[in-house]
Amino acid sequence: MRCESAEMYRKAREAEEAGRRRLADDLKREDQSSAPARPHTWLSRVIQPVLAVLLLSLAAEGQAGLSGPALVGSVTIVQVNATDATFVFAGQCRGNAANFTTTLSPFDVSTTTAASLEGLSLPGQGPAGCLSQAGGENLTVVTVVTPQFVNLGSSVTAGQVVILNVVP
Repeated sequence: MRCESAEMYRKAREAEEAGRRRLADDLKREDQSSAPARPHTWLSRVIQPVLAVLLLSLAAEGQAGLSGPALVGSVTIVQVNATDATFVFAGQCRGNAANFTTTLSPFDVSTTTAASLEGLSLPGQGPAGCLSQAGGENLTVVTVVTPQFVNLGSSVTAGQVVILNVVP
């Protein structure tokens, strides 16, 4: 009798353990299937690709005479008359807002491409607190992310641009 009782006890214990394992597996599966997708943050969608492009462009081109910190943001250029255009930069430098506006003259927006913006000189436009407290450094557009570039004829929008300081 004792053997039968021990055998029944063992089978009951095994069945109970199997039930616990099944319940744990079901809970794991439920957690995995109901877990929301990881949201893409602004940092991962914008800053990381831009920084990757910046590093690749600097490594590939060996930009002599340019220095950081980088200004990263968007550019809008609007043709204001036959020879002048307004350049508006909205972005960040060292995690702080670094916005500025300047007039480009002579400049023809209708023929502007992403490639033609790269190398564009912006004298005296360094924002205060980026490279120096006073600002006013000379800048150069280094990288324009092509898929985010749109030319509408009278205006240009570049969604991701990297600008560096010109080393004297």
